[in-house]
Amino acid sequence: MTMASTVSQYLNDRSAAYRVIPHPHSATSRETAHKADVREDRVAKAILLRDEQGMVMVIIPASASLDMRAVYDETGRNHLEMVPESDFGSVFLDCEVGALPPLGPAYGIPTLVDSSLGRSDTVYLESGDHESLVAMDGQEFDRLLSSCRHCDLSRDWY
Repeated sequence: MTMASTVSQYLNDRSAAYRVIPHPHSATSRETAHKADVREDRVAKAILLRDEQGMVMVIIPASASLDMRAVYDETGRNHLEMVPESDFGSVFLDCEVGALPPLGPAYGIPTLVDSSLGRSDTVYLESGDHESLVAMDGQEFDRLLSSCRHCDLSRDWY
């Protein structure tokens, strides 16, 4: 599979400057970083949450873990839970299962972005498959997600 058509259209409609980096098949964001030979803290990992009000996407560095308390504080939604990968297909029709692009607005999903990502020189995004990353400048990433709330949402693994 190649880049998801929704991702490609979203980037092109916004005249985003990006490049596609192929890499060997990977199953997780951290594995993707290693196989693409990029730093984990520069790979944007999407986490999909859901409650009775609907879905929320949270985007954090692959090197970090999600701080659910911070998500609750930002949203006021105390019952958000992770959406199982098996449920992704109903929203991400053009993506391989588990290759969740960190571009919630492209899919009509309210999105929170960890503030640390925009401070990176380069940010890498899953493209909707397990064998390519989208690379762009951190400021370009911030511009693409300027309509989203940017806040501190993660804790480092290390």
